[in-house]
Amino acid sequence: MRLLITCILPILGLDYSASMWIKKYSENYHRPTYYNRAHRSKDHVDYNREALEERDKPKPVEVHKRLPFDATRDLSYYVNVLNEGSVICAGALISRRMVMTSTHCFPPRRYDVIYEYTAQHLSILTGMEFAKNPDPHKVIGFFMPVNKKERDTNHVALLALSNKLDRDHYRYIPLHRKRPQEGDDVQMAYYGPPKYQIRLYNTRVLGYDRCRIYYSLKEVFHISTIEPDFICVRNKRHSKKTTCSTRPGDPLLVDNKLAAINIYGEHCDEDDDSTNMDIYLPIRTVIPFIQTATDALRAFTGSGPYNESHGGTLSPLLESLVKRSPNVYVGGPLPELAFDDPLNGGIDREPENSIEKHIAAVLDYY
Repeated sequence: MRLLITCILPILGLDYSASMWIKKYSENYHRPTYYNRAHRSKDHVDYNREALEERDKPKPVEVHKRLPFDATRDLSYYVNVLNEGSVICAGALISRRMVMTSTHCFPPRRYDVIYEYTAQHLSILTGMEFAKNPDPHKVIGFFMPVNKKERDTNHVALLALSNKLDRDHYRYIPLHRKRPQEGDDVQMAYYGPPKYQIRLYNTRVLGYDRCRIYYSLKEVFHISTIEPDFICVRNKRHSKKTTCSTRPGDPLLVDNKLAAINIYGEHCDEDDDSTNMDIYLPIRTVIPFIQTATDALRAFTGSGPYNESHGGTLSPLLESLVKRSPNVYVGGPLPELAFDDPLNGGIDREPENSIEKHIAAVLDYY
């Protein structure tokens, strides 16, 4: 009897342990999904071991690969320049905060000779915002250089935005640092009919003499014969189906890079099948101006270091930018005017040439 009980106890113990193992296995690997009718379907919990392990795995880090710039897809590089809310011409976004355009977008007004274009009145809209019509991006800096010897305005201007554009939503166009040669294939970017979209026109660079002769015969405006940097680009032929639609500030592209800026815009001949031409200024010639304007913007806004790539002796203007203490009277002290000086509100004793005398006394550091 004692022997029988001794044999039965191990058997019962084995059965119990086996049943516990089966129960544990069933709960861990074969337990059904738990549903609660009070919960939504997305809140149901699946207690299956494999499902729980899959749920608790760390999610893989998504790597967003930035695609190369494509002018047909990234339309934010093409901008409209606005003055007091009205579109005056086009431009190209060359950084998240800088826009390049033509100085011929800012001509003197016939009915208001003393009118000045200021940054507070200027703004821009990128190509991806034309149809949406949102609030334009405000301008904080307006750079338009002047030749201090010839007293002539340069042909390109830069607009600095108040804030940097979002990197994930806006793409600027990289710069092409080579000068397009005669016969090179290029693309004209313009905003035109029939649906008024940003378009690219495949064309070629022509000899500059052709543009000089073409515009001199038309007598539309004076083309300087001492500008060796201008290039001449063939525009669309005028016909019943096509016509020119370029504007001052329109970009010229080479391999999805900004190669030149349209200076005067289109002046198409109305005769059918006539060859039309536009004049562009290559980007290569204005690289130093872009660097100087960028340094000026950084100095005035305190948003970055000075570019130390400039070699040689610095001018008083650049030296003031390096020291982060920009001053409109760089290179000399602030001129002192007498209390009764005409420029200080006094009586003009020499109305014929008093202003000229004061202007001649100011040193030209720019």
